[in-house]
Amino acid sequence: MKRAGFLSAFILATALTSVLSTYSSVTLSSNLNLPSLGDTTSGVISQQEEYELGRSWLKAIRNQTPTVSDPQLKDYLENLTYRLAASSQLQDHRLVTLVIDNPALNAFAAPGGIVGVNTGLFLNAETESQFAAVLAHELAHLSQRHYARNVEDARNKSIPNAAAILGSILIMATAGGDAGAAALTSTVAGMQSARLRFSRQFEREADNIGITTLAKAGFDPQAMPAVFEQMNKASRYGSRPPEFLLTHPVTENRIADSRARADQMSAQKLGTTKGSQNYQFMRMRAAILNSNNPHEMARQLSRELESGLTAVSEASRAPTRYGLALASMKTRNFTVAEQQLNTLLQQYPDNPHLMMTQSLMEAASGKASQGLKRIDTALGTNPNSYPLLATRAEILLKQRDYAGARNELQKLSRLRPQDPDIWFELAEVQGLAEDIVGLHQSRAEYFFLIGNTDDAIKHLQYALEISGDNFSLKSKLQQKLTDMQNYRQKIRNS
Repeated sequence: MKRAGFLSAFILATALTSVLSTYSSVTLSSNLNLPSLGDTTSGVISQQEEYELGRSWLKAIRNQTPTVSDPQLKDYLENLTYRLAASSQLQDHRLVTLVIDNPALNAFAAPGGIVGVNTGLFLNAETESQFAAVLAHELAHLSQRHYARNVEDARNKSIPNAAAILGSILIMATAGGDAGAAALTSTVAGMQSARLRFSRQFEREADNIGITTLAKAGFDPQAMPAVFEQMNKASRYGSRPPEFLLTHPVTENRIADSRARADQMSAQKLGTTKGSQNYQFMRMRAAILNSNNPHEMARQLSRELESGLTAVSEASRAPTRYGLALASMKTRNFTVAEQQLNTLLQQYPDNPHLMMTQSLMEAASGKASQGLKRIDTALGTNPNSYPLLATRAEILLKQRDYAGARNELQKLSRLRPQDPDIWFELAEVQGLAEDIVGLHQSRAEYFFLIGNTDDAIKHLQYALEISGDNFSLKSKLQQKLTDMQNYRQKIRNS
């Protein structure tokens, strides 16, 4: 697992890289492989330039930072983000979401519509509205183009100072937090006050616009000051504040301002608690994924259910039951898993997360055909569901139906061509199905999406060498190879 503070440093480095590229595009691009943003006469960077910069950093983030590939967590985050984006001031809706495999409380937004959350946000945001509040805040940073505005402001700052800050941040990200923090402290002393005032202005703006987004999307706007206050309190009792507070400093005045703003809003009443219930399931799912000891997790969750400490109503016990089912599956205690899932499905017979978990449990315990039937029923009403198709592929893989699993993943690769997790899984299954040309094609797509263009090109060359006399396939591979080679050259020349 990467250093907990890596992303905070990484995103700030993104903004400063934008600044430095304005003055020294040749030097910086050669070191960081970023597209040039032009010279000082170009004006504020355009949205398209932000988009291209963001997509370059997206590849680097995927390459250097552990992300969660779980389809259910990814799908939940995507759906919630797009729901909020529809009620936001965002004009460019080309969004990419990431779940970072890190229990530290953090979230970020980067140029180009990249929105990421640590698994720690799931663990720490107690309600769906609190989780949504953090996302709405990050979307506000994007809609107000705070990164581009930072570029404009930084043009009035000393470039040596900016270069020193970038260097310190990269030390923190790659070498060691203490060394980088010491360097950072010494380099920012002369410009800190103005920088902080500017940063706080953006944070207040993101708070206010995010609160409006929350209310329009049907969430409680009071969740914004509530989650910030919760994080602020947590920082008082720890030796180190949450990562989120390091890049989004929260003060008592800011909490009071956001609460006053929220008081002016009225949350729309939701007609169902389904979304909120699903969020609690996803919180528990994130907790199980972060756990290194599923046996202990199972014992702890079982004790909570038996003692009644978790909740007073059966509905509020549901997340604990779900967690116990997941932990029991990891320990192959299918009896307990089945008991908990049966109880849950009596309460929520149509819940897709429960149906998928039940299907995987059935497949793992020798009832794969029963699990497939359950998934096929759900796919009848939602044929392009990412997590449902991924679950079907996983069950077929457990049955050693490699061709069937490959077909499901190929469908997903067409639905989600920019998702490296799909291409990684597809390559693995194609290898098992002895589809060697397909394996190299999928590996090429995977490596390209995580920023390893050299390996992507190598795999396309391997595919070309063994593609035989299939003219159509050869033409397709050659065109893809040419496109990747041109992309690599463009990056090298930028």
